[in-house]
Amino acid sequence: MHTLRLFTVLSLLLTSAFTLFPETETEVTPIQQLFLIKELKPGIARIGVIWDKNAANRDEVLPQLQRASAATGIKVVVGEVASLQEVAPQFRTLLRDHQVEALWVLEETGLLGQAAARSFLIKNATQAGMPVFAPSETWLKEGACVTWRKDAEGIRLVVNKAVAEAMGITIPAKYQDRTAFLAMN
Repeated sequence: MHTLRLFTVLSLLLTSAFTLFPETETEVTPIQQLFLIKELKPGIARIGVIWDKNAANRDEVLPQLQRASAATGIKVVVGEVASLQEVAPQFRTLLRDHQVEALWVLEETGLLGQAAARSFLIKNATQAGMPVFAPSETWLKEGACVTWRKDAEGIRLVVNKAVAEAMGITIPAKYQDRTAFLAMN
């Protein structure tokens, strides 16, 4: 009987541990991303986020963006889209009405995972002189500036070197050993 109780208690503790330390610990959080953006582009005051209204984690991420904005002093302007047809007008609104200085795409699932949306956003942001901070290397290969990933050693940057140089992004010395440069475009 004692062994059964001990097993039950250990099972509950293990379940609690997985709840306290979810798998998302391997993801770079929005606040971490925004702090990195601030270091990569000092002086940035406004950043635009294109966000899929239908994203499953919308209600979790939008408050995180508000907290990240407050913590960094960077105004985060979210442009929500529900269809591919809304991407271009929303991008223009961010650019013209809110004078964003960079574009930040947090995820590439759903609508933002489509090649047409990715291609449009990268092309038009680049033409406007805005760096694109992206969710994956797929975006970098098409012309975005920087993405990140987290591993056991911490956060690592992946940088499209040609685009970063063209956008005036320099990697601070403290990140040099944790940065992979893609030499393309």
